Amino acid sequence: MRLFFILAVCGLVVGLFTSAAFAVTQSVTANIAFDTALTLTKNADINFGRVKAATADTYTINTAGTVTAAGSGQYLGGTTAAGNITIAGSTTQTINVSVGNYTANGGVTPQSATCAYNGGGAAACSLTGVAAPGAGKTLLLGVQAVVDGSQAAGTTAAPTFDVTVVYN
Repeated sequence: MRLFFILAVCGLVVGLFTSAAFAVTQSVTANIAFDTALTLTKNADINFGRVKAATADTYTINTAGTVTAAGSGQYLGGTTAAGNITIAGSTTQTINVSVGNYTANGGVTPQSATCAYNGGGAAACSLTGVAAPGAGKTLLLGVQAVVDGSQAAGTTAAPTFDVTVVYN
């Protein structure tokens, strides 16, 4: 009888401690931060003005809106403009800016876009970790346009490319 009592007490103790060893609870906190979405507002498209017709060349417009020809092409006049985009969003999150999807039109192919962000110097449009845009910072755009020489006087080409801005 005494052995039975000892075994019963041991079984009860083991049962109590065993169930406690298999049940553990831990609280987990789910943090979620909120911020302002990025917006892009195009203020101006790029405008090369008028250039020499029927001449193959590579024209460059810089972020100040100045047009130059690499070879025998020539800037003839008209209004020039660098691209101008206002970026707005977070006051704390830095951003990355990139370009791509260069698309030819009318025998003109864009390439090698340059960017000047927030009054900074022009550089290849592959900006990483630049200042948070807050209420709005300016992105100026320049680009090269490779002209195949098939353009007649009085025609206009409108090649394009995409600007992508994401939070860093």
